[in-house]
Amino acid sequence: MPCLLLAGNVILLILVLSGCYAAWQGKLRADKYPTQDPQKSVAETIDTRDFDPYIANSALVKLQGEPALHISERWPRLDGATAAYPLYASAFYALNSFPPEMKSYEIEANYLNNSRTPQAYKNLIASRADIIFVAQPSAAQKKHAQDEGVTLIYTPFAREAFVFIANRNNPVSSLTEQQVRDIFSGKIHRWDEVGGQQRNIQIWQRPADSGSQTVMLAKVMKDTPMLPAQETEVATVMDGVIHKVAEYQNNLPAIGYTFRYYATQMNANKNVKLLAINGIAPTVENIRNGSYPYTVDVYMVTREHPTPETQKLVAWFLSPQGQQLVQDVGYVPLYPALQGKSSSWNPLLN
Repeated sequence: MPCLLLAGNVILLILVLSGCYAAWQGKLRADKYPTQDPQKSVAETIDTRDFDPYIANSALVKLQGEPALHISERWPRLDGATAAYPLYASAFYALNSFPPEMKSYEIEANYLNNSRTPQAYKNLIASRADIIFVAQPSAAQKKHAQDEGVTLIYTPFAREAFVFIANRNNPVSSLTEQQVRDIFSGKIHRWDEVGGQQRNIQIWQRPADSGSQTVMLAKVMKDTPMLPAQETEVATVMDGVIHKVAEYQNNLPAIGYTFRYYATQMNANKNVKLLAINGIAPTVENIRNGSYPYTVDVYMVTREHPTPETQKLVAWFLSPQGQQLVQDVGYVPLYPALQGKSSSWNPLLN
């Protein structure tokens, strides 16, 4: 009987230890590949169906005045970053007219794409797009164009802020540029090192070659190496479980980065706040005057020797009417907007 009792206790102990080990392994895996909660995220995504011109309450932004440019043939093929889609889609539907026999799905499939920054650059280099609306290119994207013998022309037309985001209950409201680099390189680990609570800092990044990751490396980190990105697991039909860079999760110790337009307009979250840098907040005025340290340009990018229609579209975006649309969508215009100018202003004649 004592032997049976001892054996039973040993088995019970083994089961308990096995359960504890499994729970510990599960926690390690959850820490390494955290579950993503869309309610806590500031996702760099958009539902393009909201910008369908044929639905009620379309999210498209209307032009002020009659269009100063009208394209009725040889339409430029547009593509770009997700954050720029509301801007170039609004221009697309306002400036182009198509034959009645062309179906809306044909028009969008051939002339209006939103493949996001990495693929948009590939499409432009491969002549599958005529103009893309994006942030500055990554080193890999520049090299790809060079390897393909393609010269890209970059035309800035709007200003934007690259911002750092945190939970609104985080007592830290401003970081210096050096503190940002130290956090994302792993030199600073805790919020109390920068005036916050006694918590470990939870760092979130963006995918490689995305517009935000490119700006982060080039404008913020510069020559300072970053920590490896946090990943999550995603189940797919074709490839099973894959790993990808995890989206920002707005937990109390979190810090991440994105563009101001994402955080305040496209995917606004009242529980997220924008951090000041060197004590300067990313307001419209500070973006306009360039005092916010991480003010960046938004570009129209074309191949060398674009079509005449593409050249006209570039010129229109630099015109007062085009710059007014930039402002109305939520970006900061680079040049004067309408401000009472006649809507018949022609960007090709002025």
